[in-house]
Amino acid sequence: MREYALATRATDPVYEADPSETPPDEVVAPLTFAACFAAPAALAHDPELGWHWNLVHAKQEYEFHRLVRVGDVLACTPRITAIVSRGRTELLTVEVACTDPRGGAAVVTSRSTIAFFAEGGG
Repeated sequence: MREYALATRATDPVYEADPSETPPDEVVAPLTFAACFAAPAALAHDPELGWHWNLVHAKQEYEFHRLVRVGDVLACTPRITAIVSRGRTELLTVEVACTDPRGGAAVVTSRSTIAFFAEGGG
């Protein structure tokens, strides 16, 4: 986590705690770390959606129910929450709910909107 914090210039000392010297529940990840596992990157390879050269990641938001801690193992479940057509553009919204599988408690929820442009449009 310290290496990730350094690479992303997250400067809060809590990210630099040594897990061997600090209780595990006190060593947390920078908020941006959620993008490593809660973004819907798998959509680009979904056979039903196909590959689209004319797409843009339009929006991303995260709702933290608690901070992600070093050592967390999370179960992340994606679901499509909306498909909207706006002229020659389709907007796909995907929510990824990440929970702690030991008790099912919500940890972080990601919401992404991806814009698909029609051939020759955009």
